[in-house]
Amino acid sequence: LYLDEHDLLNQADNFEVISIAAKLILVAAVFQISDGIQVVVLGALRGLQDVKIPTFITFIAYWVIGFPISYFLGKESVYGSVGIWVGLLAGLSASAIMLYLRFHYLTQKLITQQIVK
Repeated sequence: LYLDEHDLLNQADNFEVISIAAKLILVAAVFQISDGIQVVVLGALRGLQDVKIPTFITFIAYWVIGFPISYFLGKESVYGSVGIWVGLLAGLSASAIMLYLRFHYLTQKLITQQIVK
């Protein structure tokens, strides 16, 4: 796929590329927010020496949540490539939420331990 505004033979292809890219850019914008949260929280969990549970969480988020949604929306519904990206976004967002909950749980546990001492 390429974009050449002066190629009249492929003008229809150019419009299709622009249309698909415009739809995917919107999903990619939201994708960046979820990805940013997920990366920061995952780094914070590594700093707390917590790596086993986050690995399991990301596995569940990507393979149990994200991949099936991507498959269904991309292949079984009318969404096509946008559906695939929405599924990836769902998995990444689920990962960000679950990792944040794990971080919140661990930090509250550490704070409580410090108060008890």
